[in-house]
Amino acid sequence: MEFDFETYMQEFISKEDLNVYNYDINQLKAYLNKDKPMMGWYDLDTLFDESLIKEIEQTADYIRNNCDVFLVLGIGGSYLGALTVIEALNPYFYNQVKKPEIYFIGTNLSADYYHDLIEIIKDKEIIVNVISKSGTTLEVSIAYQLIMNLMKEKYAENELKKRLIITTDVVKGKLREEVNKYGYKSFIVPDNIGGRYSVFTPVGLLPIAVSNINIRQLGFGAKQASLNLNNPIKYAVIRDMMAKKGKLVEAYTVYEPKLYALTEWLKQLYAESLGKEGKGTLPISLINTRDLHSLGQFIQQGSKILLETVINVKEPQNDTLIGTYNKTLSQINNIAMHATIKAHNQGQVPNNIISLPILNEVNMGYLLQFFMISCALNGYLMGVNPFDQPGVEDYKRIINETL
Repeated sequence: MEFDFETYMQEFISKEDLNVYNYDINQLKAYLNKDKPMMGWYDLDTLFDESLIKEIEQTADYIRNNCDVFLVLGIGGSYLGALTVIEALNPYFYNQVKKPEIYFIGTNLSADYYHDLIEIIKDKEIIVNVISKSGTTLEVSIAYQLIMNLMKEKYAENELKKRLIITTDVVKGKLREEVNKYGYKSFIVPDNIGGRYSVFTPVGLLPIAVSNINIRQLGFGAKQASLNLNNPIKYAVIRDMMAKKGKLVEAYTVYEPKLYALTEWLKQLYAESLGKEGKGTLPISLINTRDLHSLGQFIQQGSKILLETVINVKEPQNDTLIGTYNKTLSQINNIAMHATIKAHNQGQVPNNIISLPILNEVNMGYLLQFFMISCALNGYLMGVNPFDQPGVEDYKRIINETL
């Protein structure tokens, strides 16, 4: 992994700026190691406990061997982490070439969506993983009701019991009550980990393992990130510094569309963790070169409110020669990336560049842990709690009152 926080940032940050943060930097490592609530995601030895990993792997093997379709019901952090890794490390159109097909549902309230989904899966063998800590999240509850109607039509009670896996709170909530009542297979959402930090719990690891991705290597990469805190500290400081200079929108930009789900995960991680108390930098996502033909004009010459973080994959799994230019497609893509970074920099948009040598489990584990660490540190620098989301409850309350 390579982190370039200097080449296209140096003209925006002075030595005087950096000196302001000397005291904070010395405190950041201590902050991560303090005994405080909602930091369970940082304890990777516990998360990757051997007995738990074996149980997840065995369950994943069972799922792969006993269904055509694996449905993951969850929203927000209950699906974005798994989706990120599965899309990054699988071929494009993986549901057409790999079994089981994996669908992430419970993310919307569209009647047409559920009608069309059920038409696709109704004649296939299905296993369902419901993920909700409370068991009462509206979108997931409705998806659960709709899918259970189908499952009860397809399967007798004894067979249904083998085809439902619930990931929820260890002792309380509606879903835990169902586990206790019907004896469904279950995994635990730890009390000290919020949804957007849960990718290395069974929330993320079970769907990832079902896709036949090596979760042990994912954990190894995450642990490597935790051993090198200098880069997440630098990134957290840069975000805080840029916000104070008026760069209040950060564009997460990728040139490999397999990382689209990663940008969605980043939007939740940073918006929900740090967008509070009238503070925070708004995360947006760009998939280039596509978005150079839509947002590119604004980035180049619009309001100077943008910071850009480019996440680059150096080596594609496959490549092809484009005879017109006598260059491979990945070489052309790389030229486009560097040309765009230079142009944006000339347009007064500072750029960070994070480069992965290749897309694999170790690098993805490293990258996800890097961002979670940096997000927590950014919250410390801002003086906000990066582990709560009080604003999310407002719309839920109004929906529930209306219903």
